[in-house]
Amino acid sequence: MQRLSRFFSELRRRNVFRAGAAYLVFAWLAIQVADILLDAFAAPDWVIRSLIGALSLGFPITLILSWVCELTVEGVKRTEDVLPLESI
Repeated sequence: MQRLSRFFSELRRRNVFRAGAAYLVFAWLAIQVADILLDAFAAPDWVIRSLIGALSLGFPITLILSWVCELTVEGVKRTEDVLPLESI
């Protein structure tokens, strides 16, 4: 139980939950806008399906990158190179 608690606290510290939530909001908004615009331009159905598939593949990539990288004042760095207090 202690390991699981430490794991979730590390996820919070590395902003993995925040990055995942932000990605889901962005993806939902992109799908909504694309649905409206693609209907207006009479695009085939496979276009919206491809967009949903691409955004679905991007979600785990976003989670992995948010685990591996940290956003600091100097820019994006690997997590191992950043002290916990230097993270934004």
